[in-house]
Amino acid sequence: MSARNALLSVAALLLLVATLVGTPGRATATPLYTVREGRTCDNCHALPNDWVDPPEMARRKCTLSCSGCHVDPGGGGLRTVSGVYFGRSTLPMFWAVDRPWADKKAHGEYVEPEVSSAGSQPLSSAGSQPLSSAGSQPLSSAGSQPLSSAPTAPPKPTGGLAFGRPLDGGGAEMAFLDGRYGDLNADALLRLGADLRLGAWTAGPKVFPMQGDAYAAVHPKEHLTLSTTVGLRGRIRGPAADDPDGQSRFGVRDLWLMTHEWPMNTYARVGRFLPQFGWRLDDHTAYTRRPFGLSQEDPANRIIGAEFGFNGNYPYANIAAWVPGSRRPDNPFEPTDGYGGALNAGYRDLGWQVGASAMLRSRPEGAGGDTKDASLQWGFNPWFYWPTLPVAYLGEVAYGTLERPYSGRGTAQHAWFHDVSWLPRPGITLHARHDFWDPDHEIRDDEFHRAGLGVEWVPIPSLTARLDVRRAFTAVGSGGADGFLQLHGWF
Repeated sequence: MSARNALLSVAALLLLVATLVGTPGRATATPLYTVREGRTCDNCHALPNDWVDPPEMARRKCTLSCSGCHVDPGGGGLRTVSGVYFGRSTLPMFWAVDRPWADKKAHGEYVEPEVSSAGSQPLSSAGSQPLSSAGSQPLSSAGSQPLSSAPTAPPKPTGGLAFGRPLDGGGAEMAFLDGRYGDLNADALLRLGADLRLGAWTAGPKVFPMQGDAYAAVHPKEHLTLSTTVGLRGRIRGPAADDPDGQSRFGVRDLWLMTHEWPMNTYARVGRFLPQFGWRLDDHTAYTRRPFGLSQEDPANRIIGAEFGFNGNYPYANIAAWVPGSRRPDNPFEPTDGYGGALNAGYRDLGWQVGASAMLRSRPEGAGGDTKDASLQWGFNPWFYWPTLPVAYLGEVAYGTLERPYSGRGTAQHAWFHDVSWLPRPGITLHARHDFWDPDHEIRDDEFHRAGLGVEWVPIPSLTARLDVRRAFTAVGSGGADGFLQLHGWF
């Protein structure tokens, strides 16, 4: 298996380098999945067809939020059983365990199932066709109720890096349920995972590690989870392994305790984490992220605080308060001076989304100064309305006040982006993107535009290759072009 995976990885690199002429400047936008996956149900879980949503919205586990696929309700990092299943069934070109029926339809591979004598219910196997008609309410991933008291016995959970059962036996109504995800352990005592990412950049450094994170979540009893992320930093400030400002190459990124599995997917957590604000793009250079102190690679962007929210079907909201964390990932709970808070709210429908964010930070000038930020995010999923049009669109505009370094004088900045993606066949996603950033409203002709095209290939589960080419434009001319290639292994 490992030799085959290695061969496919090399083939991915050769094919991308040899056949692509140009592509965009960023890593995978994981929010794309929250927008795109409203088209069907069996991309995130297997049916069987004898399960349906409970009529009460508050009892529905299905959600288009990041918490559907990630243990962190803000997204990123360790994947839930639904996220693992999604990575096995929907994303890869080859070895998909059970391709979603909407994907088969979009690419001419769908075969109408046989029907019973009454002509009302499909007799197809799990994952081929939902009970509901096209465009109707999706089936829930977990927390659904059986139509009969004795549904088909689920397979024994053996797959994935998930082990054991909660010490109290598990089985909360809003928990992920076995049998909805093939042989995966849905409600585990211990869940493990990792993200390994290697980058090659024409602007230098030529080849470098981007990410080396390992995850663990302990679920000792229903409604309670302790989660942590430890990792390596590919690039730090300064020439040494442990440089003068205290940034170590290894340490704890996140560590928090959460109560969850409540109606409306309500949760509360305390600890160290990245605050929620806008689209959480998996792109360290995005103008809507790094200039607003939200890039994932800098440990100083983590905070120490509390967050409360819900990710219902379909409205969502969360609020957080914190003190800033230090730059020392080897001492995750060392606070620094200042305070902050954030508020997010919006509505995620099957074919569209809209949300808004607000964030306030009060910090010493040398640690980033005082900022007040706001963001508006949106998404549109034509695939939901037209089954043969596998296209999705994301956008965001962010505005904020800030203090200039050294002088402390106040000014403002704003940024936005548009991203259109097309899935010509399973495993291949093509992107077109345009970013903009005006870093200081009081300085003329300092704004940036950046346009690009990109392709992402998922040849097999847990392996992604992405190639991006982008060109930057300034108010006084071209800022040059660069190319960026990534290899991403995840599980």
